[in-house]
Amino acid sequence: MPLQRRDALGERQRVFSSRPGTPGRGVGGEGTWPGIVPPPHLRPLSPEAGARGDYFLPLALFRVIILGSMLCAKPVDHVFAVEPATARPGIVFVVDGVGGLDLMGKAAKWALPKAGVAHEIREFEWQHGKGNILKDLQDTKRVVQKAHELAICVLRVKAADPKRPIYLLGKSGGTGLVLAAAEELPPATLERIVLLSSALAPNYDLRPALRATKHELVSFYSPLDQFILGWGTRQFGTIDRVYGPSAGLTGFVLPKRCSKVDEVLYGRVVQLPWSPRMIWEGHVGGHTGTSMPAFVGKEVAPWLKP
Repeated sequence: MPLQRRDALGERQRVFSSRPGTPGRGVGGEGTWPGIVPPPHLRPLSPEAGARGDYFLPLALFRVIILGSMLCAKPVDHVFAVEPATARPGIVFVVDGVGGLDLMGKAAKWALPKAGVAHEIREFEWQHGKGNILKDLQDTKRVVQKAHELAICVLRVKAADPKRPIYLLGKSGGTGLVLAAAEELPPATLERIVLLSSALAPNYDLRPALRATKHELVSFYSPLDQFILGWGTRQFGTIDRVYGPSAGLTGFVLPKRCSKVDEVLYGRVVQLPWSPRMIWEGHVGGHTGTSMPAFVGKEVAPWLKP
């Protein structure tokens, strides 16, 4: 039968002996550990209580609490559950035109996120500097060199994360550099290529770039872009060194010798002419219209999404 005692307040409390039928015998003898002084919260209230081992009440409660917490504790794998990995956003490499004066890159950085494009926007600079329009246009060796550097940038991204989507966005003379870079890439490396007001010749061969692309190659052109892509490229040449109107004025054409396989490839070329509705987006048909933030957000952004 459990022992009973009175504390200082006169209340009756139950005290448990260390063994049934053996009142007051502790682990090492009569009510205490040999040679060890119990901590204050376990010391007996009186010598008589010490003889009965009364400090075992808090010790027993302490053991019950620890045991209960162990039984009720959640497994560790529930506490530290690993969240499923989410896909990283892609990268849009933006390549402006000759002279370094176009604002398309800045517009893309501002308008694309607002239009719901979650990808990282990276401007790729390739020009000789501000205002060197003719030098950029006619220095074919530098165009090829910079295109190779862009291709290396894409390959490095893919090497680090093969599933990360990559898009190329080029404007005017930058479209030549974009396609030259795509031609160096393995098949199906890119998601899409978007060309704005291209300063390439209309008969430029798109097949190598199409092979490097999973989906469409999109080209925005305008028959009203007469001054830059009509008269300008007749006088000073296109970025691929052809003297005549550009594809950004008339659109691209099929190669003269085109097989059934080539026709399938060219089936992924989407050519979008200027429309009067684009006036509300700041594009009145001229060369600078495709750099307007509203145009980029409304017309270009949908092609930079899955």
